[in-house]
Amino acid sequence: MPAITDSPLARSTEAIRLIGIHGPIKLRDLEAHVSFSRSALHRICAQLEALNWARRRVSDKAYVLTYATDDFFASAQFSAPEVDQVQPVLAMAKVEGCYDLTLSMFKNKMHLADVDSTKPPTDWAAEHSLFFSNAALSAQSVMSEQMQKTLIAKAMIQATPEEQTYLRMGKYHEEIHKARMRGYVLDKTLPSISFSWHAETSAICTLTIEPALATLSARQEFLKNHRRIMERFSTTCGDHFQSDEAAMSELRAYG
Repeated sequence: MPAITDSPLARSTEAIRLIGIHGPIKLRDLEAHVSFSRSALHRICAQLEALNWARRRVSDKAYVLTYATDDFFASAQFSAPEVDQVQPVLAMAKVEGCYDLTLSMFKNKMHLADVDSTKPPTDWAAEHSLFFSNAALSAQSVMSEQMQKTLIAKAMIQATPEEQTYLRMGKYHEEIHKARMRGYVLDKTLPSISFSWHAETSAICTLTIEPALATLSARQEFLKNHRRIMERFSTTCGDHFQSDEAAMSELRAYG
């Protein structure tokens, strides 16, 4: 089995990248930049022309990328950098099998949604109520008070009667205050714990942790040790974000 870096996909991607960086570029000059065979490069370039992703100029036969390539990547769905940064943490939890982790982020200023999880997709794809969701309460607890008040004022316009009643009763404000004081939201019924932080991009990330097993002993163990569990994953997430920030700083220093 070929190495990932020497796979057909990797070769095609490398050819697109090189044409994008160095184009217009002739085939013989492109050959000097790749580590794979000349015949493989010829096949890739022919495929790119057939897909209308690249073309050779009439004047000098040099390759350039077409707008079809730009349109393709412009319409593609990309993972947010914050999601990529948390991937090792989710992967670690998946291998361990003790806890289920779900990462939530704001899709826009008004809608918080799950973006990845160790659970099956059918269990986490929904958006969150800004009033009832533990993840949403946690996310709002790390906002400035003015930002949080503005968010809820706008959300009230589309709030359900149940959400409006909950807000008028003061329960929502109690939960937000409790989350600010604790630094996390604990749900003893599920049970689960949600905590949030600001990424370097200023985006708010929220991680919700639940016991992977729905047994009484697993639930009891989780509730007993919830703070230690939360602190462990909080530290692990922080380590990954700090590592990425350090790498970015180093790149900027040499850029």
